[in-house]
Amino acid sequence: MKILVVNPPAYNNTDFIREGRCMQTKASWAALWMPLSLCYISAVLRKHNHEVLLIDCIAEKINNKKLMDLAGRFAPGMVILNTAIPSINGDMNTAAVIKKGFPEIKIAAVGIYPTIFENECLEKFPQVDFAIMDEPEWVVASLVNSVAFDSSPEGIKGLIFRNGSEIIVGERQNLSENRLDDLPFPSRDLLNNDAYRLPVNGENFTLLSVGRGCSERCIYCIATLYYGRRFRKRSVEKVIEEIEECIDRYDIRNFLFWGESFTTDPVYGEAVCDEIIRKRLKISWSTTTRVDTINQGLLDKMKMAGCILLGLGIESYDQEVLTGALKRITVEQIDNAISMVRKAGINSMGHFVFGLPGDTRETARKTIKFACKNVDFAQFYCAIPYPKTELGRISGEKGWTGKYDYEDLDLTKSVMGNETLSAAEIKKIRDYAYRKFYFRTKMILQAFRKVKSFKSFLSLLNFVTWIKPRNV
Repeated sequence: MKILVVNPPAYNNTDFIREGRCMQTKASWAALWMPLSLCYISAVLRKHNHEVLLIDCIAEKINNKKLMDLAGRFAPGMVILNTAIPSINGDMNTAAVIKKGFPEIKIAAVGIYPTIFENECLEKFPQVDFAIMDEPEWVVASLVNSVAFDSSPEGIKGLIFRNGSEIIVGERQNLSENRLDDLPFPSRDLLNNDAYRLPVNGENFTLLSVGRGCSERCIYCIATLYYGRRFRKRSVEKVIEEIEECIDRYDIRNFLFWGESFTTDPVYGEAVCDEIIRKRLKISWSTTTRVDTINQGLLDKMKMAGCILLGLGIESYDQEVLTGALKRITVEQIDNAISMVRKAGINSMGHFVFGLPGDTRETARKTIKFACKNVDFAQFYCAIPYPKTELGRISGEKGWTGKYDYEDLDLTKSVMGNETLSAAEIKKIRDYAYRKFYFRTKMILQAFRKVKSFKSFLSLLNFVTWIKPRNV
């Protein structure tokens, strides 16, 4: 069967990153990510002998009209459509365009949107025939076979489907049983890998999965909804083999090791680094981690293995805010982590969230001051009360959230206040934090020193525009 796998076009002239639990505008990172989940889906379907065309409309600057031309030439029997909550109206418009042009084609939506909103996906959007909850790779093959043989999809875990006028929400997957080593390597050969480049030096980069799931219970996070509460790591052998494939087949040597925390199991992190060092793989990579799972020995090995940037989930520099968010870290652990990362010679990227319960103007100022003094780069977000999270429940009970559109559920926007701050005030704090951090003389000079081409200069300009400097 022919399957068209689609990352939809830009929504409202904005490029979106739609990768599992990560949903944000491209400019927030000033780089476009390859759609890793769609590459995995494509690989699984090819393993089951289906013919796959993968189109990343964002990377290829393809609009709905061009997409329809490509779909008409390919003549698929089914479309797998990537979705994100902030871009869902645009994503569903793409689905409607496809359904109108090719009514016989079945359309399945994947991503966080159906994972959180479940049956609403089919109720609100009749152009969609199926929706997959949670990580999709273990569902798509069974679904496509069901469509190919015109059999009932009943019994397929993780699937939402129509039975006449009734919408059936199937049993959820047991994500802890999904073994990552069972997945084939992502089908990067279906992408234009030259489209995914680092913003400053212009070199190719790719996402590489090291593990999924998280056992923590932070009140704001949707990662556990999508990947489960058990950390499932890939074998060291598979990670190394995929790195070697990327080098040998695609000439890619820059990686974002994708997972909730590379050091959830520090022994595993060291083992990956040991193999990279032993095999003398000349690569550069970044990843993210918790501040309480690192040690100096591990960080030193990460540096030796090519780690150049480590994202740290700090969220706030106020202990009461951290405790209220069930972050289970201390400000002392934050300080120690920063010190160790700096000693290892790795750049730090601090991730911060404003508007969590207990956050005030004073605690926010403390967090911003800490960021400016201690981390090399920073991402600042607004707390989002996603349904099915504890923060969503708290916000609903306390009446902190007003009416909003799906496009407002974007980490750069604010739809929720808290005990002392309105949603508008939280947005202003977040915008101020970006300006305060990146418009310092030190950061401006650092950025321009690293610009190596006109294209990287434009990327930097795009990031600056996204920050939107203005008076608070």
